[in-house]
Amino acid sequence: MTSNFRAASDETLSFYRKKADDMKKRILETPDPSPGDFSRCFYFSNDGDDTNDGLSPEKAIKSPAMVEKLPLQRGDAILFRRGDLFRGGVNCNADGITFSAWGKGEKPVLCGSARNYADPGLWEKSEVQGIWVCTVPVKNAGIISFDHDPRSVGKYDALLGCSVPREPEMAEAPLHLKNDLEFFSDLDTDKLYLKSEINPGVRFKRIEIGEQIHLFCFRNGVREDLTVENLHITMTGAHGVSFLTSRRCEVRNCVFDYLGGSVLWRKGGSSMSSKMNIRYGNAVELYGGCNGFKVYNNWIYQIYDTGITHQYHWSKETCCTQENVEYFDNLIEYCFWFIEYYNTETQYSITRNVHVHNNFCRFGGTGWGCTPERFHRSPMYSFAKRADETENYVTEKNIFQYTRGIIYRHTPPLEEEGALIFRENTYIQHSGQKFAVWGENEIPFAQKDVTAFLTDTLKEENFSVYEVPKDEV
Repeated sequence: MTSNFRAASDETLSFYRKKADDMKKRILETPDPSPGDFSRCFYFSNDGDDTNDGLSPEKAIKSPAMVEKLPLQRGDAILFRRGDLFRGGVNCNADGITFSAWGKGEKPVLCGSARNYADPGLWEKSEVQGIWVCTVPVKNAGIISFDHDPRSVGKYDALLGCSVPREPEMAEAPLHLKNDLEFFSDLDTDKLYLKSEINPGVRFKRIEIGEQIHLFCFRNGVREDLTVENLHITMTGAHGVSFLTSRRCEVRNCVFDYLGGSVLWRKGGSSMSSKMNIRYGNAVELYGGCNGFKVYNNWIYQIYDTGITHQYHWSKETCCTQENVEYFDNLIEYCFWFIEYYNTETQYSITRNVHVHNNFCRFGGTGWGCTPERFHRSPMYSFAKRADETENYVTEKNIFQYTRGIIYRHTPPLEEEGALIFRENTYIQHSGQKFAVWGENEIPFAQKDVTAFLTDTLKEENFSVYEVPKDEV
């Protein structure tokens, strides 16, 4: 077993910056499959018509919502035209379907915002000075962007509103909105309130609102052999791609950004607080059992909650087995959690044959969802409690670079020794920050502590650790 803990040179940091840029380029340039690979192709385009059958580019369909009405069969493909912006989510209850792209240009955009809300007629004054209410119903808005084109890629600093869900001790809504661009989405009335000195539809040329919808929803029974690829998935208050129990499903070659923020629980049901509004939103989530689940070659950034997760909990009446899971070659940036796993508090839970490798995770605790109250708890890689059985869970050759929170988190109880396998990972962290919270122990980012933790606790082989002064990136 060998290890390294040393100061990062300029050459080292330059190497990893280039690596991230190379990953972006590779993901953006992945080619589309050939239509001949599928039994039938259903084409979608912005100038299509929902009365068309979609079986040729000339007879393309317009609305993603039409997917649910198509006579889909195993081996079919749903293809969205490159360069187009599609509004609304996709529900699919069929198996053996591929969702991909056709044509030339940038990856097609699937956007959760129903329209551009920068229209003065869509906003009216509320009874409170400086607070406007949207004139159309908005269901549980999680994210609002201003003068941000959802088709843009790699823009980390979009101007976003600040959601202020009303807590019981706050002033009556919307009086609790105090600062510019704070907003409140009333879950009882579907009214959206926004703080702005003038009409938002006059002030901005584009306003996008992400409501509580999953942009790809595969949640009806056990879904098999589904693939989502070569799409840009953005601006929703819930998940980008959401699976329940599944077999042999894949998400690859996609861009995910600006997702999440809708309220999941209004109060109760959380160990954090009986009063808190718990918000959520992941790029790719599998909730339930699986046998074969791959997520690879994706660029994921600015996610309210988690980049990639397979999880299940709190159902004592069911058993859950999660096996043959693989996450690799993903670039994940500016999230609260990056990779998250749990399978616990069920009748009986089994997790086995999980391989997390060659991912690049960077800038933890700095995304739009990482508020001052939240960022210090941000874990790059989270294990939440243990399954009843865990076997062959391998984490190797990943890069974890910079977090204001922690790199590893594992809530007790911990797995049996040998169930989790770590090897050849690279860690790059700023001086004075934390490294991990493992069970009841907090590990600071100091050479002695980190080396002992990786060597003695994780039994990691051939790790590398680089220390970077706080003011260097």
